[in-house]
Amino acid sequence: MSFYLSQVLSHFLLPAMMFGLLWSGANTSYKQRFWWFVLPVVIGVCAYTLLPYSQVYIFSIGCAYIVICLLLLGYGLLSTRPTRVLLVWQAIVTVLAAFMWARIAKLDMMTATSVINTELILNVTALLFGFVLIGSVYFFTGKVFEQRSRILKNSVFFIFILLAILPLSGEVILAGMKLQMIDLYQGLLSYVSKVTNFFWLYAYCVLALSLIPLSIMMWSDVKPLKNAVKAQQQPIARRKLQARLNIHRRRAKSFAVSLVMIFCSLLYWDAVASQPPTRSPAQTMTLSADDAVHIPITDTLKDGKLHRYQWIASDGKVVRFFIIDRYPGEMKFGVVLDACMLCGDAGYIQDGDQVICLACGVHIFIPSIGNPGGCNPIPIKKWSLTNNEIVIGKVMLESGLQYFSDVVKITVVDPVNGKSLTNLDAPFSYTFGGKTYFFTEQNSYDAFRDNPWGYVDQSSAIGGAQ
Repeated sequence: MSFYLSQVLSHFLLPAMMFGLLWSGANTSYKQRFWWFVLPVVIGVCAYTLLPYSQVYIFSIGCAYIVICLLLLGYGLLSTRPTRVLLVWQAIVTVLAAFMWARIAKLDMMTATSVINTELILNVTALLFGFVLIGSVYFFTGKVFEQRSRILKNSVFFIFILLAILPLSGEVILAGMKLQMIDLYQGLLSYVSKVTNFFWLYAYCVLALSLIPLSIMMWSDVKPLKNAVKAQQQPIARRKLQARLNIHRRRAKSFAVSLVMIFCSLLYWDAVASQPPTRSPAQTMTLSADDAVHIPITDTLKDGKLHRYQWIASDGKVVRFFIIDRYPGEMKFGVVLDACMLCGDAGYIQDGDQVICLACGVHIFIPSIGNPGGCNPIPIKKWSLTNNEIVIGKVMLESGLQYFSDVVKITVVDPVNGKSLTNLDAPFSYTFGGKTYFFTEQNSYDAFRDNPWGYVDQSSAIGGAQ
């Protein structure tokens, strides 16, 4: 839901404020302007849907959009009063903006089924709410810019056009490079990267820019009227001034509320909703004297939630595993590695009553956890439930080393000369028997490589890892 709302705001906020500014002071009916916005949106989306996706179309549409923006800049700077011709400009820009929006909006993914369900209703609601916010900004921008100086309007409009052209230029150059129409240069690639990767910032720039006319309105309209109301002694004249003050206040407050709602919607998507899910922290377990980890069974462990642990091998490699009571309270535990044979060691998270693979997003049926196959987590084959503890032997933990890639910094021992060093800073390393050994110098490395069997037991006796 947040995605669809944020994309509507990101792509249509700037055109809405541009044309709100251009229409300020006009007498054209809002009903007419409404249809000259809605129909072009439909046309732009249909154009993207019907045209076969290719870099040629992206290049052509992008170039056309830039040219239209430049022509619109000339129109906006030269025209002194909005006319019906502006409806045509609005329609053209809206078609192009809708085409670009349809590329990112993923409208075909609004629901995973062919029937009306909650997901579809929420996503459609997000779209409609986004366009309602865009419409309110469009309306109040025109009101806020009424009776403003020509210099202020032209300055703000110029910046709006610049903000529209910057990401478009990146899209055009990138498409031109892919079509081999534009040569690759480091500086050009750097420019494309900056103007396209920071597309999300443009909407915030527009919001910040909109605070200028809002502040001017509060200072030059609302404040003087407020002072005039206080100073006016005649009841009739006072009521008239109060009525004008109320109108300007409502406009300013409504515009401010719209901006705040847009800001909060964008910020929530960028800072929270768009962030990938992350694994919960893992509790580090160490081996007991019997070369096994012992996990006590508490009421917390029987709550049906995913409980993540990790064991660090002597070479610093981390083996993650988790335990979940598949039938809460019945002590029917699934004891598995936090990795998948198909997707690797991205791990799993729990969302409500679902366990989800972070790599592919597959939802795992919790009672099936512990069974092999598919995207299920890799089961730990041998573990025991003893003395109200779950016991996992070192051999079983070591069998999981092949599935994980994370390594932490620990102190290890050179198996040849017995000197201590850290695994991540070791100048030499050698893998033997599924375990990595580290060496302080070339001579130690060569000696171990030539006869590893002569040092493996010695390494264990020295301690392997501290």
